[in-house]
Parts: sequence; C-alpha cells; structure tokens
Amino acid sequence: MKSITDDLYESFKKNLESVNGTCIRTPKAELGKVITELFKEHKIDSISLFESPMLKEAGVASSLQQNGITVHTDHIRLHAETDKGGLSEAQHGIAELGTIVQEQDDADGRMVATMSEYYIGVVKGSTVVPTYDDMFDILSGMKKIPNFVGFITGPSRTADIECVGTVGVHGPIDVSIVIVDDE
Repeated sequence: MKSITDDLYESFKKNLESVNGTCIRTPKAELGKVITELFKEHKIDSISLFESPMLKEAGVASSLQQNGITVHTDHIRLHAETDKGGLSEAQHGIAELGTIVQEQDDADGRMVATMSEYYIGVVKGSTVVPTYDDMFDILSGMKKIPNFVGFITGPSRTADIECVGTVGVHGPIDVSIVIVDDE
C-alpha cells in the first residue's frame, strides 16, 4: 500500500477547508491522541463511535475514555440526542473535493456521520484518490455495491427557497477529517 503524497494531501486539505472543514494528517501511532485533542478542543464529552479495525488497533476508544470522554459503540440510535460527537472511518477520500466516501451496510455506521454536531472522519492516506472520476472507477469496479455510499464534504449546508443558508440541518455543524499515513 502506498501512502498519500504531500501534493494529494495538500489538495484534499485545501478543498476541505474551502467548505469550512478541517483536516489533519497523522501517523496511526498518534491517532488516539489527535482525535482526543480534537474532541477536547470542541468541548465534546460524549461521542458515538463506529469502531473499525483500524480505530480499534490504534486504541482510539481507550484514549478517549482515559481523557474523560464517554464513548458509545452500541445502540447508537439511543444516544443520538445526547452524543455531541461522532467518529467513524471512511473507506476513501477524493482530493479534488475534500470529500470522504463512506461505504456502509450498517445503519450505526451511517448515523455517526450525520447525527452529531461535530463529526470526525478518519481515512487512510492510501485510499485518497485525486478525482471524482477515480472514485467512480473504484465504485463501478466493485462486485457488490454496499447498501449505502455517502459522499461527505464538510459541514452540512442547506438553503430555503429564499436562499437563506443554514448549517447543520441535515448533518454536523462542524467536520474534521483525519488522514492517517499508512505504515
């Protein structure tokens, strides 16, 4: 597996920041610390976590709990009103858009990215592709498309018929993406 190039990372970061998202790059060994710091900076004390093998291996839940953050990994729907943070791993990123791509069959995996006020998406650097077309080449090559494929680009935005914009109606008010360097 090759790691993300500096140019590809900078493109992803620039495009995510253009829609008011934040982006951080870290080695896997620092992942728990980085995520804990992000939730602390946003004054989040309770989160829903859809735990992937990478997040588990990096000890993210333990790091959060050791720093006083309550972590819910089961029955996420029951905690939707009280958990102000959400955390999950995305399967891909698209640099030209600053977008992560979530392929999910599990409802809990989808919910953590949309129900929280502050969402952190984690993506392996090697899975970030340069363009939207590259991502569709990957999707069209899959033998089985997941039940859900979501493209997440920054905080949720919408507008009414009078073009009055609102943030956070259909998803998080704030989004950070953590790109993990492959080892």
